[in-house]
Amino acid sequence: MSSKRSKNPALPVLDDAFRLASVKDAEESTRDLAARLATTELRRVSHPGRITWEPTDQAEPVPVPPTVVDGDGDLWLRDRGAGTWTMPEFNPKEFPARCGEVLTWNQLACEFGPLTALADDRRIGGGRRR
Repeated sequence: MSSKRSKNPALPVLDDAFRLASVKDAEESTRDLAARLATTELRRVSHPGRITWEPTDQAEPVPVPPTVVDGDGDLWLRDRGAGTWTMPEFNPKEFPARCGEVLTWNQLACEFGPLTALADDRRIGGGRRR
C-alpha cells in the first residue's frame, strides 16, 4: 500500500519510516518489520493522545475502538456485531485484494499494522502507553 492515499497526512506512515537510517540499515529480511515498529514509535511520539498498537499486538483491545488507521494511513471500520474489520474505501484498482476482505483484529494488526485509534482519546482500548 502507499501513503499517497493517506487521509491522515499528519500521522506518520510506513513510507516515512522507510526513509529512516535505522530502517535502511536493517537486514532486508527484517526491513518491513523494522519500518512497522518505527512507524509505531513515530506515531506515539507525534500523536501522544492517540493509542497506537504495534503489528505484534495480537490481543484485541478492550474496549475495541470503532475505527483505526493502518500503517499507510488508510481507515478501517469495525463491525460491532461480527467483531471484524473492513476498509470502507476499498477500490481494487488502488489497493491489494486483501484490503477488500473481512479481517479479524489479529489479521489486521499483523498484516497492516501499526494500527492507530482515529480519535485522540487514551481511554479507547488497552494499547501500550509509552
